[in-house]
Amino acid sequence: MSTPASSSFRVTSAPDVVYGVWGDKRFETASADWVQVPGAEVELKFGEGHPSLGARFVATFSAEALCEDNNRDGQGVLHATVFFGDEQGAPVSENHRFATARGNPEWSSHTLIRTARFEPRPGSRDVSARVKLKVSGAGGGVQNWFLKVERFSL
Repeated sequence: MSTPASSSFRVTSAPDVVYGVWGDKRFETASADWVQVPGAEVELKFGEGHPSLGARFVATFSAEALCEDNNRDGQGVLHATVFFGDEQGAPVSENHRFATARGNPEWSSHTLIRTARFEPRPGSRDVSARVKLKVSGAGGGVQNWFLKVERFSL
């Protein structure tokens, strides 16, 4: 389990590791439940036979996004976030929109940043970063995306 996010942190050195993965294929969804963007994942594991020293991760996701309103009332929303294992990264509110269906739907570039902190503890755990989407009253998707994850050891 990650530590509850505080509203700030200070980094005094470069990341230990920077991971990057990208894809150009269009992925669209009409699901109101979180669905993973195929390939938008960075494998992150702690432990593997020795105690975890803990880390803070900072994920940046950029993509061209499209959101089309199913109800034609302009209220359709495409949500996107980064999960670390089974937990959403921070900050996240109940209204974290990635793209909306206002106006004429058109592909446009969007970026989000999420962070998570995992304290040292014995045992192994999978905290892989995965980009997930869901929609509210809409259909939507991403293409030409890039996921970058920076790891800072504690």
